[in-house]
This record gives sequence, C-alpha cells and structure tokens, in this order.
Amino acid sequence: MGDVRRDCLDRVLLPAGQKSDRESEIHIQLVSGPCVYIVFSDLRCAGNQIRGLAAVCLYQLFYGPERDEPYQHAEGIEMKILVVCSDFPFPADHGGRVDTWGRIKVLSELGWKIHLVVCGKQLPSETDLAVVKTYVEEIKICSRRSKLADLLHAIPMQARSRNELRYVNFDADYDYVLLEGDYVYPILNNPNIRKDNVILRVHNDEAVYFKALARSAKNPIHKMYYYMESGKFGLLQKKILEKVNNYLFISSKEFESFQRRHPSANSLFLPPPVDNAAFRSNTFQTKHVVFIGSLFMPNNREAIQWYLEYVHPLMLKEPGYKFIVAGNSRKQSLSWLESFDLTHVMIHDSPKSLDDIYKSGYLFVNPMRNGAGVKLKTIEAIRNGLPVVSTTIGNEGTGLADGEHIMIADKPDDFYRKIKRLFEHPREAKALLESSQNFLRKHYNHKEVLKGFIESLNPGYPVKQVL
Repeated sequence: MGDVRRDCLDRVLLPAGQKSDRESEIHIQLVSGPCVYIVFSDLRCAGNQIRGLAAVCLYQLFYGPERDEPYQHAEGIEMKILVVCSDFPFPADHGGRVDTWGRIKVLSELGWKIHLVVCGKQLPSETDLAVVKTYVEEIKICSRRSKLADLLHAIPMQARSRNELRYVNFDADYDYVLLEGDYVYPILNNPNIRKDNVILRVHNDEAVYFKALARSAKNPIHKMYYYMESGKFGLLQKKILEKVNNYLFISSKEFESFQRRHPSANSLFLPPPVDNAAFRSNTFQTKHVVFIGSLFMPNNREAIQWYLEYVHPLMLKEPGYKFIVAGNSRKQSLSWLESFDLTHVMIHDSPKSLDDIYKSGYLFVNPMRNGAGVKLKTIEAIRNGLPVVSTTIGNEGTGLADGEHIMIADKPDDFYRKIKRLFEHPREAKALLESSQNFLRKHYNHKEVLKGFIESLNPGYPVKQVL
C-alpha cells in the first residue's frame, strides 16, 4: 500500500481525493488489468473513466478474439512492435484512422505483440478502448499540449504540441517502432527508443500537404498558419532523414518522388489496407451522388463548394438526383454551405455510421482541388460499392486508371458529363466498379507487403509466423 505509483511520464500519482498545489495540473494513471495506461489532466473526469476502463476489462475477458500463434524470432522469442500515433486510431472515421487501424489489425493477424502510444487531444471512450484492446496488448495515452508560443518554434506546431512523447516510459524492448506520420517526431528524442529499428509511415508529404491546405483556406490567419507549418515541415523532414532510414509510403506518387531524391533510404510503397472480404456491390437503383470527408478540413470544404457552385446546378435537371454530403465537423459551424443552392442536398453531420450512406449512393464524387498523399475517401468509396468520378488531385497516388477504374474530370462540364453518363448507363457503372475493386484486390495487398518489408529489414535475423 505504501508503494509510490507513477504515470507514463514518471509523475507521482496522488491517492483519490488528494490535491496537488495546482489542481489544474493533477494527473492520474488508471490501470485496467496490467496494460492500459491513461493520463488525465483533470481529476474530475476520473470517475467516469474508471467505470469505462472496468468495461474494457470485462469486454476483453469475455469477448477478446482468439489470436494466431505469435510472430517470433527464429529462436522462438516473441516479436514486439510499438505503434506511435498522433490520434486514437478508432473509430476509423477518416482517412488517417482508416489506414492506421487497418494496419494494427493486420499486425495482430500476423501474431505480433502490439503496444500503442497515442498523443492526441481527445480521450477515447470506454467502448473505443475496448475495441482496440482486442488487438493491442498495451495502450499508453499522453496529453497533447499547444500554446501560442509554439508558433515561433522551428518545429511545426503539429509536432511540437506532442512533445510529451519525449518523456513516455517504456518497459519493453521493441523489435520495431512504427511512427504513424511526421506529427509524432518527438518520440525520436525519447531515450528509450532505438533509432535503428524505427519505421515511418508517410501519410502525406506534410510540407506539400500544408501548402495545399493554405491554398484551400479562406481565412487569412489560417492561410498564414498553414504556410508556416509547410515551411517548418520541409525543415523537419531533413531532421527525420538523419534519424530514420525506413519509410512506408501510402502514395505511390510520393514514394517514387522520394526514392529518386533519396535512393539510399530503405523505402517502399505500402498501399492502404483493404479487406478483400469486405467489398460491397451496388444495385444502382437511386440517383444519389455521395461525398464523404472531414467537414472541418479546408481542402474538403473547397471541394464541396466547387461542386455546389459549378456541378450541382447542372445536376439539378437530372430526375431523382440528390447530393449527399457526410463527415465529421468536429462541432464546427457548417455556415460555409449557406450561400449555395442546397436544393436536393442532404447533409449528415458527424454520423455514427457511414454504412447506410454508402448503400444509398449510386456513385461517389471526389472533386478535390488541393491535397497530397492518397485520398482514402476514393479507396473507401470503391470498397463500399460506389464507382467514382474524381478530379486528377482526388485520384493522385492511387494507381487507378482513368476510364478503366475511375472517371477523371477537372472541368465542371466534363465532371457533369461523366456523372450523367454513369447515370444513364448502369451497366457501365457496374463494370467500372468491378474493375476498380479487382484492381484493389490485386494491388492493395497490405498484409503481404508489410510482412515482406519487415522481414527484409534484417535478413540475417529471420522471423517466421508460427502457425
């Protein structure tokens, strides 16, 4: 009873009811079983979270999935991997989470012991924790902290605000550390992390991505912030190159560019995870056009506004046409839609599930004007049974071919004609969908590519999956 307990940042834990000198800085660690660690910045929220973590324990005890035999070194030592995220990966309700969550499930299927550390703004719910605990052995969550002074720092605010990753304590010695994007850069300055076993998942060329966000932003202050972050990420990428040699790119285009510039780095195109058993069909009974994407992101807003201004008025003469927009707004206002004609437009703000929205659609549109990386909304639409009409930007990095797997149009009239053609020829729409789904089945084998890449990192120290 007299033992001193500490949290993942080595802070002394206070007994229930005891206050620190500054109550606003109280942190407490809750332990669910041996392996869930949460840091709270306010003691008042602890009661609900304790009950939530109790639910996690019960869920894991009664509903935890049976796992394959663990992935092992040749001599039988169990393999461990640490996954470092800037956002809790579940629910997988936007592109970055879809990619990260799919990879966690793949690693679990391969029998790896997975530890997860997350540095984000929001605490996961007890239900979301329970789901992740069915795949992950240990979870550590530390606070993301940002202040205005960070704008003056040379490190991008997205990374600087996650500086507490430098101080997280790890008990395990990991075979590999997988960084989910540049935002978690501070973990590389953690003394418990070996640099030789680090792998970086490149979700975007962040310097290019933030410059694209700046072009999309309407607010001058936001525009200035994005341009500043873009320049800082350009410098940060040079620092990362000094510490990391292993790279997994989600975009084939960005992989090829990186490989030309840095041929000595160990890099590979790793497509986003696609569940081959989860492809959906389409009856093509409606005339609903669907767009799904984060409604708080300026590049998605710009895409919707372009469609509403230039394409939607042309579509209104099509019988049965509706434009369905869905996505997480993070409780931000949708007033930016009010200046458009919203006749036959349906908005689903932060829906709990996207399944019915996908099912209601005839086709998906991705009218992105600016962006970087792979637009996972395109991949997810195809997986969920919707043929896609997209701009060139919306299709970048996917490998999908215009006219064979997807329809590409960059001018409003062309965009409208591509949609109208698929409306009038459902057999052609069905053939386009089937062709794109077959492409994903063949070329998006995330599991085998990831397994081969990890095994190639140290061919003299082979690993095998014990069946």
